Formats: sequence, C-alpha cells, structure tokens
Amino acid sequence: MTQEELLKYALNNGMINMDEVSKKANMKLTEKVDEIHSFKITKLNGKNDQRWQTYVLDTSKKNGRKIIKAAEKNDLYKKLAEHYNIIDTINSSKTMSEVFKKWIPYKRSITNSENTIQRHINHWKKYFEGTEIVKKSMTNIDVILLESWANSLIKDHNLTRKEWQNLKTIINGIWTYAFRTGVVKINPWESVKITVRFRQVNKKTPEEEVFIGDELDKIIVKCNEYYELTKNEVYLAIIFNFYCGLRVGELTGLKFKDVNLDDNHISVEREIVQNITPNSDGSKNYEWAIEEHTKTYNHRFVPLIPKAKDILLKIINERGKIIDKETFLFMRNGSYLNKEQVNQSLWRVCEASGLGRKSSHKIRKTFASRLNANGVPIDEIRVLLGHTNTMTTLSYIYNPLPKERTLQMIKDSF
Repeated sequence: MTQEELLKYALNNGMINMDEVSKKANMKLTEKVDEIHSFKITKLNGKNDQRWQTYVLDTSKKNGRKIIKAAEKNDLYKKLAEHYNIIDTINSSKTMSEVFKKWIPYKRSITNSENTIQRHINHWKKYFEGTEIVKKSMTNIDVILLESWANSLIKDHNLTRKEWQNLKTIINGIWTYAFRTGVVKINPWESVKITVRFRQVNKKTPEEEVFIGDELDKIIVKCNEYYELTKNEVYLAIIFNFYCGLRVGELTGLKFKDVNLDDNHISVEREIVQNITPNSDGSKNYEWAIEEHTKTYNHRFVPLIPKAKDILLKIINERGKIIDKETFLFMRNGSYLNKEQVNQSLWRVCEASGLGRKSSHKIRKTFASRLNANGVPIDEIRVLLGHTNTMTTLSYIYNPLPKERTLQMIKDSF
C-alpha cells in the first residue's frame, strides 16, 4: 500500500484521532515559532479590540519593525509561522512548485546577484513549470521517483553537464529548503544518482575563441585609428585588456587609485555589472552599477607591462589635468564604460579589420593563451585571471599561433 492508502485506511478505521493530531501539530508549530521569535506576544485590552498582537523585524519601517495582529492566539502563531517560513507538515502538503515560490525569496536574501535569481526563474519556466512531478506532494516523492525523473530530464533535453549543473542547483535548493523548513522529514534528493551520459560538448576551435597571430596586431592598429578619430577611450581600453586579461567588468571598473606606476602593477578590486530587477507588471529594469568586489570576491594584482603602461600615460596626457584617484581609467562622456559599450566597439573594430566578430571575453582567452604559448606556468595564469580552479583556466587555453607556425614547431621537434 502507498502512504496515501495507508493514511486513508487508518482514518476510516478510527486508528487516527484527527483532533489529537491537530492539537499536537499546533503545539509543534508554537514551539518552532517561540524558538526564533524575539518579540512579546500580548493581548489587547481595548473596548473594541481584543485581538492578539506582536512585532516582527521590517527594515522598511522607520523603527525597524511592523505589527502583526490576529483575533485568536493560534491564528497569530500561524501568521508568524508564515512570516518565518515555518511550515506545518501535518496540516499542509507542499509541492515542489509551491516550495520553489518560497525558495526564490529566500535565495534572493542570501545572494548578491539578482541576475542569478532571474536565471533560476527562467530555468524553472523552461524545464519544470507545469510538469507532473512539481505538482505532486513532496511527501509522496521518494528517491526512486526523483532519480528516474532526474535522469529522464537529462536524456529528454539532451543536456550537457554544465546545463545540468544549473538545473541541479534549483532542485537541490528546493529539497534542502523543504527539509530545513519541515516540509519533508527526509531529503531523498541527497541519495539520487545520475547514471545517464551527458551530451558531449566539443571544444571550439582557436579561430573561434582567440585572436590568432596577426589578428591581434590588426585590432590594435584599428583601435588606435578609431581613438584618434573619436577620442573615445573604449578603444584604448580594448588594447589595454589584451595586456591584462581582465574580466570586462573589472576592466571598466578600474580607477587611478588602483594603478601603481612605480611598482608597475594594477590592483583589481571591483567590477561594473548589469543588475536586472523585475517589475510588478512582469517587465524588467536593466541598470549598470559598481560592485566593490570582483566576481570571486578576491582582489588580485596584475603586472603593468610597458605597453599597458604607455596607454595609461597617454590617457593622463590627453586629459591634460590633475586626475583624482577616484577617477575611472577609461571613461566616456564623463562616466565609466560598461560591457555593452566595450563589446559593440570591439565588434566594430573586428569588422573594420576584416575579421569575424569576437566578444570581449575572447580578449581574456587570448591573454591566457599567449601566456601559455610563451611558457608562463599555468598556475600563474590562473592567478592573473582570478580563477579559483585550475580546470577553469585550462578551458581558456587555445593555440594562438598561426597554423603555419604551429606546423613548423612540430617539424622542428624531430
């Protein structure tokens, strides 16, 4: 018999007293609330108001709290339980879909990236929303059902390992949240095994991922031409990054206080990011903002080679005034640059140079690949790129040499 059939049998044969179950459930709920609720719960003694009341923290209020009231004490506890996301597992049977709606606000409260939240929402809509399993009570989902579903999901959508990791984050988040808030007593997801094969991803060719041979020289020449015509510092920023290999947000976030011309290095400490915030009507706001940290929350030093230093000296000379240390290295119309401006300018330069379009991220890969081709140790390249994992760095390495030169090196090896 299934759990549902056993429960029906017990109820029909008087084996379960629902009044007693309800009483115990309310006691358990009260105990959970009392563990975390720090304000007093009191009864009003007004002539026309005999309700129960208490406060909860609310940073949007001037005094940092808001009042909650209910006619009965039990009802007040239920409101508090909802506020703290304490779920009564006996009186409620939540689905994955319902818990996802609770998990998203929780996830938003513990992450700095709204873009990550929006990505979770988009993946949910694409792969999960409306499917049968997410509408099923989580208490009726066991490890076998979860395992079969997860493996089928990978096969049906022909997912790569990377795509699956994105979905796995959501599933794991839902089940962990459900377990921690009492929706389920055990977490079957922890025992799920993935046995199907992921779609193989063939590494792209060097021609697609980096600037090969004299392509770099062509880009630099054209950037200098465009800068002299427009005085738009985005073109100098593009050249500069071939010598530093920064994330584009880090490049645009550089300030003069990050530059040490005596010791010849720059300190990478912040980035410019695009924040996406949803509106109540379903639309989204896009806004560029300064984040006082890097993607990995670790600042690093990158050597300032002579060619990069010459670019900075050129900017200082062109601006022709004393530059405040808080001033951004690269600016346009009195403001910092952003990723979109850098990419559009790079595409323009690529097309004018007779090359296919390549994004600003390919500059970073070109930097790593050229260092590797010239014998710089892979761990030093990892540090310069700001990676925490060497495997990530290895995925950036391509052969930046022309095929003729590569072939000659192979011949010279024998």
